[in-house]
Amino acid sequence: MTTPSSENPSSEFIYIHRVCYSDTDAAGFVYHGRYLEIFERGRAEWLAQYNLSPTKLINEFNIVMPVRELTMNFYKPGRLDDILHITQAIEHRGRTQVSVKQTAQRKLPDSDELQVIASATLHIVCVDTITLKPKAWPEWFFPA
Repeated sequence: MTTPSSENPSSEFIYIHRVCYSDTDAAGFVYHGRYLEIFERGRAEWLAQYNLSPTKLINEFNIVMPVRELTMNFYKPGRLDDILHITQAIEHRGRTQVSVKQTAQRKLPDSDELQVIASATLHIVCVDTITLKPKAWPEWFFPA
C-alpha cells in the first residue's frame, strides 16, 4: 500500500509494510538486513506512483540510481504482524547525488501514535548507463 503526499518524486512519501514471518529472525524480531529490502520496496513504490521504474529509467532515460553509501540506525525491535509506515524524504539534492532519509515507524497497539524503530540515510547517485559515470539528475525528476 502506498500513500503519495505530493505531486513530484522529491516530496515525502509513505509506504505501508506488514511484517511477515520471513522478515523475522530466530528471536522473532525484524532481521536487521530485511530493513534494506523493505526500504528498497518503499523506493520502488515511490517511483511507481510517478509511472517510473528502474527499467523505465534505464530503457528510456539511460540512467540508473545506485546507492553509494548508507547509514542505518536501529531504535526498537520490529515484530511479526507490525504494520510499518516507511517514510522517505529527500534531505539534500546535489547535481548528481541525493540524500534520502527513510524511517520505519510502527503503530503502537490501541493507538494512532507511531514509534520510530529504524532509519536509514542513503546517498543515491544518478549514473549514465553507457559511460557508467555520474551525471546530472534530469530536471523533470525534481520539479520545483
